[in-house]
Amino acid sequence: MKRHLLFGSLLMAAATFLAGTAGAQDTVRSPGALARTPSYASLIAALAATPPATELVTTRTVTATDIRVIDASTVIGSENDEPIKAALDQHKDHISALRAAVAKNMAYTVALAAHKEKPEAKDVIAVDILADGDVLVYFRK
Repeated sequence: MKRHLLFGSLLMAAATFLAGTAGAQDTVRSPGALARTPSYASLIAALAATPPATELVTTRTVTATDIRVIDASTVIGSENDEPIKAALDQHKDHISALRAAVAKNMAYTVALAAHKEKPEAKDVIAVDILADGDVLVYFRK
């Protein structure tokens, strides 16, 4: 009987310790950890928010590890391309300013160069920036 109590107590202590450790890991966010998955909706929203994104690219400090470069064609997939084309046409002046800001920001230049397709600032169509430092840069060649 004493062995069963001792064994049960040890199991409870181990379960409590492991549960506390797992909970602590869930609350820690490592630098450069990404909070979301790129999507068609986030691309459309980023295209509409090009002017504030341009200002953030210019004024906010980020590192290349905070930036994820996304080929827009992988997000568009089988979705209708017409809303993207319309947004690109509607915001073409703002997108030009965004591209200039990206070209002047070394962190963005490094992140673009690290992508397997080697996009340049002239290929960027949108930047989606969250307050926590999560940055998605959409490009289209």
